[in-house]
Amino acid sequence: MNFVVRERGLALPRSGQYGLALCFPGPYRFGMAHLGFQSLVRLLAETPGWWGDRFFADTGLRSVVLRLPLHHFHIVAFSLSFELDVFSFLAMLREGGIPLYAAKRKEEHPFVLLGGPVVMLNPEIVAPFADALAIGEAEVILPQFLQVWSVLRSQGASRREMWQTLARLPGVYVPECVIPRYKDGVLQAFSAEISLPIQRRWADINTFETRTFVYTPLSYFRSTALVELNRGCRYRCRFCAGCVIYAPLRHRSFELVLRMIAHMLSWNPEKIGLVGSDVLGYPGVEEVLHSIIRLGKKVTLSSLAGRDLARREELLGLLRQGGLETITLAPETGDEALRCFFGKGLSNDEWVDLVQGCLKMGFSKVKLYFMLGKPDRAAFEADIAFLHRLVERTQSPGRLFVSYSFLIPKPHTPFEDLRAMSLEEWKREKEIFEKELRRLKVPFSGESPRSAWVELILARGDRLLAFYLPEILETGKFLSLPVWRSVLARLSRDADEWPRLPWREGQKPWQVVCLAAPRECSEEHRTRSENHCCFL
Repeated sequence: MNFVVRERGLALPRSGQYGLALCFPGPYRFGMAHLGFQSLVRLLAETPGWWGDRFFADTGLRSVVLRLPLHHFHIVAFSLSFELDVFSFLAMLREGGIPLYAAKRKEEHPFVLLGGPVVMLNPEIVAPFADALAIGEAEVILPQFLQVWSVLRSQGASRREMWQTLARLPGVYVPECVIPRYKDGVLQAFSAEISLPIQRRWADINTFETRTFVYTPLSYFRSTALVELNRGCRYRCRFCAGCVIYAPLRHRSFELVLRMIAHMLSWNPEKIGLVGSDVLGYPGVEEVLHSIIRLGKKVTLSSLAGRDLARREELLGLLRQGGLETITLAPETGDEALRCFFGKGLSNDEWVDLVQGCLKMGFSKVKLYFMLGKPDRAAFEADIAFLHRLVERTQSPGRLFVSYSFLIPKPHTPFEDLRAMSLEEWKREKEIFEKELRRLKVPFSGESPRSAWVELILARGDRLLAFYLPEILETGKFLSLPVWRSVLARLSRDADEWPRLPWREGQKPWQVVCLAAPRECSEEHRTRSENHCCFL
């Protein structure tokens, strides 16, 4: 399929001294609905001396516009949002004729630059494959990186010389300049030619636009143009990696938001999608909604904080007036104390009232996120009781939709040292949870325990484990538990226990980077999180 025929908007430059490949390790329709990827398109288009094109996991071995192979570009850049993206990234490198390990690349091979949430949370799980890693937001890292790289290249610098110079840039981690030291399989320290840890960089989001720049009806969000309102979140839920990655909370000005929307109207989208870590926390969210409705457009939003909608019938009415059909909420659990500890808030009565209010307001469906694999068995039983109560009160099981995933302790969150439940316990909870949902006649979808277990291994993995990923890729069975058991055994790691809580001694691999926000912001968010906590 020729994906670009139906595209409108920003075109990447086709001439320049150096070429940059923007690679999305997933399908085209997801990549074009990803504002991070859309932002990279803008950054490349605005960088003097550079030309480029896009690659997606499902668009073949050549770029979508110029039809060039991956190895034809000087730099290939990937953004990794999910741990399992690592395998798609490696497959795209392999198919593009680029050696997987950075240490095996020669001068003529492209530079491989990685960024995104996976990289920021734990860069060591992809360290052997990257020439450089971006720790922070691309808007402040990529332009400087490209400028310095092009100067070094024009001076005839070798790949190693480039590594050594680029490693001094703020927010840039060059794994070849850092050596992890182990003793009996325990990570003891990092030997480095640079100062550690690498400090995350964040941007002033009022100095640039983050929106849809290339519009296509083939995007996952059909007939929708997206605009970002804010980054960061007020609530700092304890399990949420996004709160860490995007902190501190930053809002765009109302004028900039309206300007971004205006820039997309010529495409005549049916909907305007509001994106952010804390959409309803945006100070002018009601005014933005009114503006979109006056333009004759429908509104769509990402998951919404329940406590922002509770007892706010006027806001629910405004969302419904904007054409929102399905409203998505995340109670996470039916255990009130644990929910409060997580940072979600609202009692069970308040959640039931909120769902009832949404249904009475005319929303066709209420989608609810739940989290399985919580450390307290009683919390799971509370989930079941809460769902029974919710169905009994609403009398509309067909208008509810439950989606569940498993609690995976992520680096840099308060849960990074949490011992996860066993895989067998995950499987049992899944079986019981789905059985109860069928009995209640509530439609649902859920995460595979097997894929979640692999995600758990990768999320807190290290460079030693990373060296085995190409071998796992070659088997074509990266979700095969016997394959993972074999790899962990070769590392002298218990396949059942090590994934549940690695790094009980020594250092943690992700301590090579620091994601902390400015002190004053961190102090404010920490205090707020403690105030929301009532389960210790």
